[in-house]
Amino acid sequence: MIHAKLLSVAALAGLFSSCANNYSLPKDYTGPTATIQNTGTAQDAFKASVFRVSKVEGKNSLSSPMRTPYGGGPGVMIGESKVQIPAGQPIQLTLSAHDHFAADGAALVYTFGGNVAKTATETFTFTPKANATYLVNGQLGKESSSVWMNDAASGQRYP
Repeated sequence: MIHAKLLSVAALAGLFSSCANNYSLPKDYTGPTATIQNTGTAQDAFKASVFRVSKVEGKNSLSSPMRTPYGGGPGVMIGESKVQIPAGQPIQLTLSAHDHFAADGAALVYTFGGNVAKTATETFTFTPKANATYLVNGQLGKESSSVWMNDAASGQRYP
């Protein structure tokens, strides 16, 4: 009986500990920053292509360009989504590209119809410039997909 209680407590602790592994710029950080802008494109009313930062220094980035339509209901909406990162020092990012669906039913219809793109991830380290803005971009296809980031001012591609 004691083992069952300990196992339950350990399982709950493990479940909730994953919530603490999310990225945010430290509140007391006063150094230079850079901005990464996630992007997305609505393919139709139920499906969008999403290109975003999924991890910063191995921690989950919860920022996403997907939005819920006013009043709920099915339908994809793309909104502004940014991640602030420290500038002037190397930082590891993981970018992801994937289809996003307005509802589980839409995802099933697209999947069974063969209309789902391959996902893509890219992990790399780079040194962001102070006050720079970077855009996450990509290409999604049924056979292959890719994701990258561009400096908004110069167009330089990373990685």
